[in-house]
Amino acid sequence: MIYGGELYRDDCNKVSFILNSYQDHWDSIKEFPDLKPGTWGGADEIALFGDLGVKGIDKVHAIDELLKYLGASLEDTFTFGDAKVDIPMLEYCNDGVAVNSGGDEIKAMADYVTDDVAKDGIYKAFVHFGLIDDVLNLC
Repeated sequence: MIYGGELYRDDCNKVSFILNSYQDHWDSIKEFPDLKPGTWGGADEIALFGDLGVKGIDKVHAIDELLKYLGASLEDTFTFGDAKVDIPMLEYCNDGVAVNSGGDEIKAMADYVTDDVAKDGIYKAFVHFGLIDDVLNLC
């Protein structure tokens, strides 16, 4: 973490900060109109952190860049999420998986809802989709 550093730099694309209240997020939108604001972390839909990133750079953009780099196809994609911020990514990829600890909105739109991460949800989703065998017999 860098405290008191220069906000506008050419070697990072996102700055995260702790929200003392949700007003901090609203203030960041007003103070930095050229950046893309977001929130994340917490329980259910209660955000603990804010962030400011480069406009036009998001999870869908990152997926596209990774697919280009790997020479892979969108049809081969699975994505996991637990918050509203993840919904565009789940809609974009071939199979969108919501983690059970996520909010109701993401669970309603996901292709599949798996168990909580702490209850081996990612493993169980991999088994569900036939990506791995259930060697642990958890499903």
